Amino acid sequence: MSLDKMTVANRYSKALFELASEKNQTEAILAELKQLRQVFVDNPRLAEVLSGALVSVDKKQVLLSTLTDHASEYVKNFIQMLYDYGRMLDLVAIIDAYVQRYDESQKIVHAEVTSAVKLSDAQAQAIGDAFGKRVGAEQVRLTQKVDPDIIGGVIVKSNNQTFDGSVALQLQNLRRTLINN
Repeated sequence: MSLDKMTVANRYSKALFELASEKNQTEAILAELKQLRQVFVDNPRLAEVLSGALVSVDKKQVLLSTLTDHASEYVKNFIQMLYDYGRMLDLVAIIDAYVQRYDESQKIVHAEVTSAVKLSDAQAQAIGDAFGKRVGAEQVRLTQKVDPDIIGGVIVKSNNQTFDGSVALQLQNLRRTLINN
């Protein structure tokens, strides 16, 4: 029975994160994994080459060695283990799961804020701070989006939650109230 990608990603990322925590290397390993992830994103066929039968095992080992040349022993061993167990196609998902574990451990939340006009840095910071307090995060990493259709106010989306403080929603609610009365 094969495991789905999410299950595999969670198991491997948990094992690596626990090791990294034990060795006080969570942030260093995070930085290495992000670089490695970018290589695989920029070269989408790389995981297929490392998993497939078109390239000899010796050439794959040389490629792995080149990929992890400047990596720590932990990351080198981890990548080698993924290769040995045939999990190279899951590498990006595993790294994403590690990043998520890291963010949770550091109480970092990612959110998208939508406003009618571009926010100033001070406004974005104030929204991030207020949102962080509301969700119990120590740090909020905002991605800004401009949508004039919301008229004013902001909409903040994070982790399948939406906090809608837009003027468009307020007008819609007012319209409903007037129609129902």
